[in-house]
Amino acid sequence: MRTHRTAGGPPALGLLAATLALLLSAAACTGDDPDPRDPSSTWSPTGTMDLPSPTATEPAEPTEPVLPDAAKQASEDGARAFITYYWDLINYAQVTGDVKALKAASGPSCEGCLDGIQGIRDLYKDGGHAEGGDYAVSFEKVNRLKGSSSLLAFEALLTVANTEQLLVSGDGSEQRSAAGSARMAVATQWTDDSWQMEVMDPQ
Repeated sequence: MRTHRTAGGPPALGLLAATLALLLSAAACTGDDPDPRDPSSTWSPTGTMDLPSPTATEPAEPTEPVLPDAAKQASEDGARAFITYYWDLINYAQVTGDVKALKAASGPSCEGCLDGIQGIRDLYKDGGHAEGGDYAVSFEKVNRLKGSSSLLAFEALLTVANTEQLLVSGDGSEQRSAAGSARMAVATQWTDDSWQMEVMDPQ
């Protein structure tokens, strides 16, 4: 979600990849032709033909992700569910500009998290917006971090895939990023009865 871009692949934790497809509907019409076998059959126009108006399918409004019950557990399964939820928050924030929930789920010392949040804020503050760029994550491995008995934290190595994305700046200029994938190391810690993202680093 960092704000710099790399050609052909996703940047570190930032606004990434893809243009929303424009959905068009085609209008079709049918008419009653005279029976060619009936020589007495004639045709004359009786008025104007009303064609159905083409309608564009409006994309659904993004809905802020809800923290799943599994992500409320102080366990490895809870950490996995939270990490997946965190990426859902990134998807939501980058196409709405609403970073409130994403910031709340980010630890105060997570530089990768905070850089990405600031990048989203800057884009929308200047009148820009993002289209597409959805992330999907898969886990390569998850390990519990060693520390004091009171520390509950997990690190995970992820493969993060993204769709194409279109970034539109406030001045109307556009930047497109291709679909791709990257590896990401993250760490999350159980603090005050909830998980927070503490590390997000590209590999």
